[in-house]
Amino acid sequence: MIGTAIIWYNPNLKIIDPICTLLFSVIVLYTTINMLRDILEVLMESTQREIDATSLERGLCEIDEVVAIHELHIWAITVGKVLLACHVRIRPESDADLVLDKVVDYIKREYNISHVTIQIERE
Repeated sequence: MIGTAIIWYNPNLKIIDPICTLLFSVIVLYTTINMLRDILEVLMESTQREIDATSLERGLCEIDEVVAIHELHIWAITVGKVLLACHVRIRPESDADLVLDKVVDYIKREYNISHVTIQIERE
């Protein structure tokens, strides 16, 4: 509209139309770059930027009964909905249900991941 008004006022300034289009394109790209990044993360099923898988694994290994974590997968199925699946190796004498509750609680509390699939394995 600004370009149209300028051209209507002074028809010799037709160059203002591509200039306004370029400026508008830059503004649109700048305002949508985060949305495009989120969409790409979902399409690629990648781990979200704010989740550090290494520190998550380290935190899970600090739970008393947990011996090791492997096959850790974290991905997004939609913007804001993160899923986690992993295998948790525990000590033979540990209560699997208690460890499972601790692991799920830690993941929900520290990383706000509510959809968790855990496979418990004994040493």
